[in-house]
Amino acid sequence: FVMFYACALDPENCGLRFATMLADVFVSGLYPPLTRMSSVSYLASYLSRARFLSPCFIVSLLKRLVDWCLEYCNIPGGNINPKAHRVFYSGCQAIMYVLCFRMRSIMDVPRLKSQLLLMPLETVLKHNLNPLKVCLPSVVSEFLQQSKAARLFTVSETFIFNDLLESELSRDFGGLERLDMFFPFDPCLLKKSDSFIRPNFIYWSMVKTAYHGDEEDNSDEDVDEDNGDHVMVDGMGRSPDEQDLDLDEFEYSLNKMSITPKNSFSCRLDGELRQPMKMPSRIRPSTSPESL
Repeated sequence: FVMFYACALDPENCGLRFATMLADVFVSGLYPPLTRMSSVSYLASYLSRARFLSPCFIVSLLKRLVDWCLEYCNIPGGNINPKAHRVFYSGCQAIMYVLCFRMRSIMDVPRLKSQLLLMPLETVLKHNLNPLKVCLPSVVSEFLQQSKAARLFTVSETFIFNDLLESELSRDFGGLERLDMFFPFDPCLLKKSDSFIRPNFIYWSMVKTAYHGDEEDNSDEDVDEDNGDHVMVDGMGRSPDEQDLDLDEFEYSLNKMSITPKNSFSCRLDGELRQPMKMPSRIRPSTSPESL
């Protein structure tokens, strides 16, 4: 979050270079798989949460990720294998995660909408490697719901996840490090530190999804509909002053940030009731003096 704050202070330089560096690490074959997976997790979380990044820049990095995933799909003999293709699945999940947060703002700009529709996203996600079945069900489910509403693409199969946060396949590709559930820029849990992050941070409860009707929108975003190059000054329709939350509202925002299904803390896998790892959003911020 120190890095996030630094990027917010200098979005046109530090903010863009940080994201570009993370993308460079992911697409490079010079780094070990865990480094590349961690890098794309940071990238996805950063692109989703940083309100100072323009939709135009986000689309350009999404294209880099989609192009890399498409090239990976062209490797002969690829079939579903969470462990062998874990870098590929982490890239696919990053793409879907970012679009869960940003799809509506991208689709609202005609030029960016055209760029997104031209990306070979459907080819990647419908490949025999089957990322829709391997990536986190909570991410896939939200992504598919928004994709259907935005007519981004359709899937012939019916995906029923039974409100699961995770699955056996997602745990396999995440490994012992659980990189399938690694979202580094989930809301900051330190209350006083959060006051520096919040003005430039997008909470899930602030996101306008693709399936929300136009009548629910507040048209007060400072975005140029012609090109989408401008930074969102007030994020998702809230001013920084309105986000000066007290502790109760702060905790409420933490609980609302995630696309995690409401009843995901006990899930049934292979007939057994298991307790999945809790998302960071469910951790209550400490009120002890040393943590504030």
